[in-house]
Amino acid sequence: MVGSIKKRVIAAVLCLGLAFGGAAAQAADPIKVRFAAAPTGSTWYAYAGALRSAMLEGLPPGSSVDILTTPMAIANTKLLGAQRAEIGLIFPPVAAWAAQGFGPFESKIDNVRGLIGGMDQYYQRITVQKDSPIRSIAEIKEKKIPVRLGTGPQGSLNEYIARLILAANDLTYEEIESYGGSVAKAGFEVLRDQFADKRLDMIIGITTAGHPNTAQLSIAPGQRFLGLSDKAIEYLVQHGFAPATMPPGMFEGQDEPVHGVGFTTSLYASTAVSEEDAHAITKAIMERRENIKRAFGSMEGWTAAGSLEPGNLAVPLHPGAEKYYKEAGLLK
Repeated sequence: MVGSIKKRVIAAVLCLGLAFGGAAAQAADPIKVRFAAAPTGSTWYAYAGALRSAMLEGLPPGSSVDILTTPMAIANTKLLGAQRAEIGLIFPPVAAWAAQGFGPFESKIDNVRGLIGGMDQYYQRITVQKDSPIRSIAEIKEKKIPVRLGTGPQGSLNEYIARLILAANDLTYEEIESYGGSVAKAGFEVLRDQFADKRLDMIIGITTAGHPNTAQLSIAPGQRFLGLSDKAIEYLVQHGFAPATMPPGMFEGQDEPVHGVGFTTSLYASTAVSEEDAHAITKAIMERRENIKRAFGSMEGWTAAGSLEPGNLAVPLHPGAEKYYKEAGLLK
């Protein structure tokens, strides 16, 4: 009798041990990622902060998300490619160029996969002084105008899209300089001050609706937006962009639509990120998508369906993200 009781006690203890051991085995390990974002003070840096908060709310206890300050999309892609960051914000055209080894990428980067796309809508931005006689980019070449052009730092999409827009009009930096013009590649604060002091005639870059950097150019001395010709739009579409029109009223004094191209902000991961971790990151953000959207007017058009739209990613989904979208009923 005593022996029977002892056997039952031992069996019960063993069962409890197995139960607790199983629970421990099922407990998710902390996820630690480096997040390639953008310069401090930028919209993308603010996005990264909001996404980080969402991730930490949804990831296992002890997880960490370290935000890296970078020159943005092109640099972020290279960081993921070199496995110096696990996740990063990238524009779909840039992800496509990397996969092809095109443009700013000397060789193919084939280890970048999509997590979440279509978070906002960006447009190309060509702004000139309000009283500038320049009415189009093509006019610079036709009249050999010595324009003083400003664009983003080397390695930024602001700078690369400037080169593409000029190329779409059969222009180069060297030609502009041959006319007596100049090209300044710098951060926005420097360009803004030079524009305000009338030391720059034109700034080419990218913008979202109501972007504070673009809005600041309306204050002094005032700006006017230039659109793209059909020929230039077709050229840029061939380079991974999509036709897009800035609606009237996006910025002070902008009463007319501005025709051009656009693209979205999307989140990507390296293939070195496990399926389990990519699933957890995607789920943590998507389940808090509405809260993130409320913090940014530029994210108004971000939808669940758009998050996995191929045009908003330009590269395959990470298997972990794909798993989440299937669970959520967004992908068959």
